[in-house]
Amino acid sequence: MKKCFIICGGPESCNYVDFEKDSFVICADSGYDKAVKVGIKPDLILGDFDSVKNGLPEDCEIIRASTHKDDTDTMLAVKTALLRGYDDITLVAATGGRADHFIANIATLLYIKEHGANGRITGDETDTFILSNESAVIFPDKSRYLSVFAVTDTATVSIENAEYPLRNYQLSRSYPIGVSNEFCDIPCRVEAEQGIVLVMTVKK
Repeated sequence: MKKCFIICGGPESCNYVDFEKDSFVICADSGYDKAVKVGIKPDLILGDFDSVKNGLPEDCEIIRASTHKDDTDTMLAVKTALLRGYDDITLVAATGGRADHFIANIATLLYIKEHGANGRITGDETDTFILSNESAVIFPDKSRYLSVFAVTDTATVSIENAEYPLRNYQLSRSYPIGVSNEFCDIPCRVEAEQGIVLVMTVKK
């Protein structure tokens, strides 16, 4: 898979992220300020640049967007990554700060999934991803809590090796019974057998 990291403008730092070698790094607007702080050299910087504070470098590809646009800078970065063939996309510094932007970033994860790629939001406290008719194995070494929410009206879910297991359970979008499950000492398996679910893991 072709991996891309997108550094967004949330308040989290990037110190907790392991930027894998040979992955493509995009800074969305003020995400560039975060990259500068931790010494990351991006491959591409894009946005309307209404919030970036550092001067833009001359030796990096830059895409300028209008301040009057339908896409957030993060969505613009995602669309660019997809167009360039990246199918494993991680959003960094995309969870904290304004709640409306976090909700927009969750919608962006759905957009990534709908366009045939894998996406996740990695934060200093919470990691978030989407499952659609598929499963994932999650290791408990860095996380304590596991929450699973239906995105579609209902979703059939199984959870194995967690404090509160489920088997072929029909989650409802309007009832958050999947919040704050806990990991055991072995890898947990979450399967969305039908429908789409949002999975969140909260670090210790």
